[in-house]
Parts: sequence; structure tokens; C-alpha cells
Amino acid sequence: MFRALARFLFSPLKKTDPNYFFFEDSRKSVQEMQETVAEIQTTSTSSIIETIEKKYQRTFYDFLFGQSPPTQQHDELSSYISLKVEKLLKNPQKILEALPILPVSLTKVLEQLNDKEFDAEVLVNLIQQEPTIAAKVIELANSAYYNRSNKEITDLKSAFMLLGTNGLMEGVINGFVSKLKPHSQIYFQQYGSKIWKHSQTSGIIAKILIAKSQYGKDSAQGYLIGLICNLGDMIIYQLLIDAFSYVHPDCQPNSYAFKELMQKNSKKLTYHIAKHWNFPSSILDALAVQTKLTKSSMLGPVFNKRPIACYVYEANIISQLALRLEYKDIDEDEINETRDFLLYSEEAKAHIDKLLNQ
Repeated sequence: MFRALARFLFSPLKKTDPNYFFFEDSRKSVQEMQETVAEIQTTSTSSIIETIEKKYQRTFYDFLFGQSPPTQQHDELSSYISLKVEKLLKNPQKILEALPILPVSLTKVLEQLNDKEFDAEVLVNLIQQEPTIAAKVIELANSAYYNRSNKEITDLKSAFMLLGTNGLMEGVINGFVSKLKPHSQIYFQQYGSKIWKHSQTSGIIAKILIAKSQYGKDSAQGYLIGLICNLGDMIIYQLLIDAFSYVHPDCQPNSYAFKELMQKNSKKLTYHIAKHWNFPSSILDALAVQTKLTKSSMLGPVFNKRPIACYVYEANIISQLALRLEYKDIDEDEINETRDFLLYSEEAKAHIDKLLNQ
């Protein structure tokens, strides 16, 4: 997706083929590189004195990508690439321009979030123009969650009758966002798959939490926000993979510098993407809250004004727990600690209890 951007970032070589010796060929001096690495490490060191929230997020990135390697050469290369990518993230217009265009069908569905009166026939016809998305809608209609009769659904009209408006919206959104799932070499596919699964689970849990609250009518919107709230992780990961494949294909995406880059920029990039796609203001507001919620102690006061955003924040944390639990990367004590220190709502805490008793 970002090969052209990788060539732009590392344009001094004016080559289109991967250069295994780019790092060695392009650094002007050892001193310059050491200064670059020192800049990254200084930033990283300053964040070591961190909140429990940042520590937990860093632990999740360790789970996704593995522990950061001690190899100095790869650390320097990762820091160098991270610095280049971070400069791009500070002005993300080129990233936004490289993303797929939002399909008409998804735009139409998003409009329905603020308009309860719409023509279902028109909506179905729009979705039919997007084969990939239509397939996802039918797939959702045949899922165990929606299709209790086990009668196979093969067309969009039947899918709509079964799913309803909210279910149809879920299928359309899922179908489009799934196209942004990170793609990379076979060796790295496990990382991209985990990121995508985390995004899906965040959306599902957000919907469940909100449905059980007094704001149940907004559960569909919660699903959308939960699904895309980690879009920045997916995009930054793909950008780093494309940069590495252009510069030094042998390196792995598990450096400390990469994790710092994602933790620092992911939520902000997600907001920029949603704004670029002209998402409704209610969704933009919720995503903006994700960039500002840095401590769990903020949840109480913010819940009074932005409850949906707070449920999404909690759903994101629970999704991380669920994924780590599935891979046996976390024990019950850590889960309980997370429940007590990082969650606020009764719905979220009850969901954790249910997770432990499964």
C-alpha cells in the first residue's frame, strides 16, 4: 500500500528495487547516526517513567510483535526508519492520499447514523456495487451470531431482512475496513492478523458494552468506532513493513523504536483518517477522546459527557486482554489488576468477570 511512500522517504538513492545495504550506504557519518539514535532513545527513556496505562499498552505491543531485540545494528536501523516515518506522521497528508477511497456504499451507511429515515432498497443496491463488501455482509448474515436457523443466506435482500439496519451497517463497515488489514511477507502475517483481530474484537466488545448500558441505541455506532479506533496501528504497521522491505527486508518489526512510534501516533492518525473520510462529527468526537484519554482516572468525569467514547476506550483494553488470554500470554492476576486499575464502568468490569469464567 505504501511502497511509493517508502521510495519517497528514502529517495536519495533514486532506486526502485530493495537495497539491502541502504543503511550502510546512506548514513553520512557514524556520529550523525549516533545522534539520530540518541534522539529516539532519549524520547523512549523519558517515557520509561510511565503510567500504568502506557506500561500496559507497551506490554500489548510486546505481545503483538515479540520482545525488542538487543541487537544494536537492528536497533539503529529501526530507529533510523522510525525517525523517517515519524516525520511523515507529523504531516500525514501523503499517507491519507495513499489510502483507498471510501466507497459510496459506506458513505451512505454512515449518513444513516444521523438519519433514521432511508430507503433500504437504495442502500442494498449501493452495496451490490461493492462486491467485496457485499460478500462480507452475506458472510455476517450466515454467522452463528445472526443466523440462528442455519438457513443459508445467499443474497443481500435476505441478508438485510435478517441483519436489520445495524447488522447491515456492521457488514458494510467490516467489509471496507478489512481491506486495510496489513499485508506483508508470510513471516510477518501473524502480526497483521493479530492487529486485525484486535480491531474486530474491539468493535464487538464496544457494541456489547453499550448495548447493556442505558445508551443501547448507540451500540451500532459503538461498533464502528471500536472497529476503527486501532486503524492507526494497522496503517503504521503496514507503513513500517513497506519501508523495511524497501530498505532492509531482513529486519523484523519488533524494535522498541517501532512500538514507541505506534503508541505515540496511532490514535492521532486514526482521527486524521476518519476526518479525511468525512465521518460524522459524533464519530470524530469519540475518536478525538481516544487521543486524550491517557489515564483511567479521567474515565469517570469523561463518562458524563462522552459515554460512547469511554465504552470504546474500555472495549479496546478488554480486547487486548482477550487476545492475550487466548494465546496464554497473561495470567488471572494481571487481568484482575487491569480490571481494577484501568476500567471504570460496571459493564466493562462484568465483561472481564465473564471472560475469566469462560
